Amino acid sequence: MGYPPQHGPPPKGETGRGLAVIALTAAGLLIGAVVIVLTVLNPPPAAPNSPPASSASGAPRTEESVRQAARTAFDAYASGASGEFWDLWSPQSQTLITRDEYVRLFQLCPPLFPGAAFTVTDVSITGETALVTATRAGDPAAYDYDFTREGGSWRYVLPPQEEAEYRSKGVDEIVLARRAAGTCGTSTASPSPGAAPPLPGATPPTPGATPPTPGMTSPAPAPTPVATPPG
Repeated sequence: MGYPPQHGPPPKGETGRGLAVIALTAAGLLIGAVVIVLTVLNPPPAAPNSPPASSASGAPRTEESVRQAARTAFDAYASGASGEFWDLWSPQSQTLITRDEYVRLFQLCPPLFPGAAFTVTDVSITGETALVTATRAGDPAAYDYDFTREGGSWRYVLPPQEEAEYRSKGVDEIVLARRAAGTCGTSTASPSPGAAPPLPGATPPTPGATPPTPGMTSPAPAPTPVATPPG
């Protein structure tokens, strides 16, 4: 036989548990509402824009960074600061001639047209290398120069003809050859004792001739390296 349903208020213990559940639910809803309001009113800061591709330190791989490096190197060369210009070469290029010998080379055979400024007209970057196109005051032609990113900075790379010259000849030999070709400016220094005198009959540079430009890779006949940044 079944029992009839009970009527009347539930036992006192059940009433307490029900109230506790209701209170906890209300508290949870209140906390959730507070969190939502705070999130809306105080959104997390947006992630900063990613900087241009670069390594942990040093010059970024950007056109402006390459232009700045090229201008610094070309200005040093044009102003006759040969030591400072050498400092901006790639490590590989610097192994071909010491800084002191390069400075001495410029003293013995200075550029024909000192002070002729360079103007960078274009930059092309491929990974860790860059090709800089520039013109020089007095020369309408544009020439290409190689730069490489090493040690966190963009550095000048000697053209192949310069590398070959420094590998095969000493400073005195280079000076004599350039003087014989008439590609040295006025110098008060003299080659090392015992060095052979310049070849007789060398043709002096033509007054008003267009100044050569730095080590170029253009199809046009390349001027002698003396008037180029590699010196």
